[in-house]
Amino acid sequence: MKTKKTFYIHWIIILFIGISFNSLKAQSNTQVCAFLETEQPQPITCINTCDTLRAYVMPGLEVDPTVTGYTITNNTSCPLPPVTSGTPTYIQTDDKWSDLITLPFTFFFFGQPQNQLIIGDNGVVSFDTNRTSPQTQVPGGSCNWSFTESAPNTNLFRNTIFGAYHDLLLDPNQGGSGTISYYVSGTAPQRIFVINYENCAQYSCTSLKTTQRILLYETTNVIDVQIVNKPVCSGWNGGRALIAIQDETGTQAYVPPNRNTGAWSASDELWRFVPDGATTRPYTLTWYDDANNVLGTGDQLVVCPTSNSSYRVDLEFDVNTQHYVISETVNVPVDYTHDDVDLGPDQQICLGDTLTLDATTTNATAYQWYLNGSPIPGATQATYDVTAPGEYSVDVSIGTCSTSDSINVSFYDYPIIELGPDIVDCEGNVVTLDATPSNATGNETYQWEKDNQTIPGATSAILDVTESGDYKAIVTNNVCTNTDSINVYFESHPNLDLGPDQIYCSYETAIVTSNITNADTYTWEVNGNIVNTTDNEIQFSGPGDYEVQLSIDKGPCTVTDSVHVKILDPIRIQATPIIYGKLEVNASGGLPPYKYALNDESYQTDNHFSGLADGDYVVNVKDAHACVADTLVHVTNLIIPHFMTPNHDQYNDSWRIINAENTPEAILRIYDRMGRLLYVMHTSPQEAWDGTYKGRPVPTDDYWYELILPDGKIYRGHFSVIR
Repeated sequence: MKTKKTFYIHWIIILFIGISFNSLKAQSNTQVCAFLETEQPQPITCINTCDTLRAYVMPGLEVDPTVTGYTITNNTSCPLPPVTSGTPTYIQTDDKWSDLITLPFTFFFFGQPQNQLIIGDNGVVSFDTNRTSPQTQVPGGSCNWSFTESAPNTNLFRNTIFGAYHDLLLDPNQGGSGTISYYVSGTAPQRIFVINYENCAQYSCTSLKTTQRILLYETTNVIDVQIVNKPVCSGWNGGRALIAIQDETGTQAYVPPNRNTGAWSASDELWRFVPDGATTRPYTLTWYDDANNVLGTGDQLVVCPTSNSSYRVDLEFDVNTQHYVISETVNVPVDYTHDDVDLGPDQQICLGDTLTLDATTTNATAYQWYLNGSPIPGATQATYDVTAPGEYSVDVSIGTCSTSDSINVSFYDYPIIELGPDIVDCEGNVVTLDATPSNATGNETYQWEKDNQTIPGATSAILDVTESGDYKAIVTNNVCTNTDSINVYFESHPNLDLGPDQIYCSYETAIVTSNITNADTYTWEVNGNIVNTTDNEIQFSGPGDYEVQLSIDKGPCTVTDSVHVKILDPIRIQATPIIYGKLEVNASGGLPPYKYALNDESYQTDNHFSGLADGDYVVNVKDAHACVADTLVHVTNLIIPHFMTPNHDQYNDSWRIINAENTPEAILRIYDRMGRLLYVMHTSPQEAWDGTYKGRPVPTDDYWYELILPDGKIYRGHFSVIR
């Protein structure tokens, strides 16, 4: 358990000043993982008759090992041998340096020879193995985990490779995991000392694993820091990590871009630190053929073999007094295989058409076309447009190789068909289409389409059409196919409707109107006679029966409809008053049955009216078609005075029933309230009661009358005598 660690949340920013920090020198060399490597060349082909062989020497081989400067490159990782054979450091306690480890070869770091090192469990390797201040750097000692400084800095580990420096936890008792081991790859003078951090847990974020490697190259003194995967544990020590190399003084360091102290993550990247300085160990590169003949020197050699060949390049250099020769063999294959031109089978095309022959061949360098064995002037492209029959051939050059092919082209006539202009017809009609070519040979085949869909069974030259649509005739004569299209449109059949038979009153004007108002022409007939009007309606008047017919032309369609129109006779009224408030009305004309009314009030089916007061009346008659007529009639009725005042003032001095004189033979009797008969008289205008009984005036009172008509009908009522 860590008890002395403090979590810092502040950042320390170090300005990069030329005096204390060496600037990076960008370099994009091809990645070289061994002293000598070669590039596999492309095969020699018809096109590529020569190739350039290239040899690559690991940078740093020629550099004086005592130089103190470095160049940093960002490269891809080199393949490594399996790490299962590595020697474990046995670091199990957190924040520890390993025991002292002796290198298998002398390695120069910042120009100083090194033969021993210690490995820290927090991603560092130090050649300083006897330092206690400002940081402990001793075998088995404490490896500090907490830092905020950016390199270079005297508070950071001295004479150290940081790759990558961050707090790791291997102690399984604290939840840690992973291993740190080292091993040697290769043979002298190009051995590699590899320090491997495999799946090491990060402190406080044990689920985050780091895998990284530090590689030290013999002779070249190159340092590789390979990051396989390094996530960020932002909750511990600010997630800080560092990739760098720093000298013994803590004032000189080399740091890759964006990899100084800070919170960053990385995967699948390699930073290479190459010694940069004077050349004191020159080398030579010599090329040989498979007969051991010297072909040239330098890192490149141009070869032009005509068969599969092998070449050797020797790298020669001296280390101290030891001379070394390292060789690589390059095999150059020769492959003259190429694509053959293929113009396809013989072609039959139609007169007027253009056939494009295509001889495109991969890697072709030249083309020449021929017609019937003779070169076609200017026909030197990959394609050729044929406009005449004959035998065509082509020669294709592919560098030093060639290929050819030929094809026979025949021409035929197109069928000439003409369906004519688009057709508009009336719905219900049949339109016949004829696709017979004008140059028919008798070998034609036919297929009709409607709206781009094949019409099953429509394989004749003639097609009867009853539906609107776009029709296409496809006609083939042996080889050539031609088409023609036509649109056939059937106008909807106009639904002409003059409506039901009509009835009009005698005083109305008959109007017959077409429901179609946008016809091209209107032709009216009434009772078989054409009427001189071209409107969409016709008017006429006068009682009678009329047969009305209309014919219209609308587009391609002609339709007819008829209607019967009857204008009724005028209604004739015979109103016969019957005496004493009765009236009998008889009607003729119009359309029976009739209804009757007086003064345009409530209509009734009975033609008799009774109980009418004396006076003039308007007699109304309405027939079954609501036609109306009226006439004026006078009705006579009895007028009964309600009182008499026999005081001889010449007003109401006598009493009689007015209008009763119309039946002078009627008898009028007057009674008192006791039923005593007081007076009897006829109803002539000369007769009236003077209000006396037996010569004496009757008293003021109510009196009753009884009028007896000759037919036996009796009217009774009462009146008053007022004195």
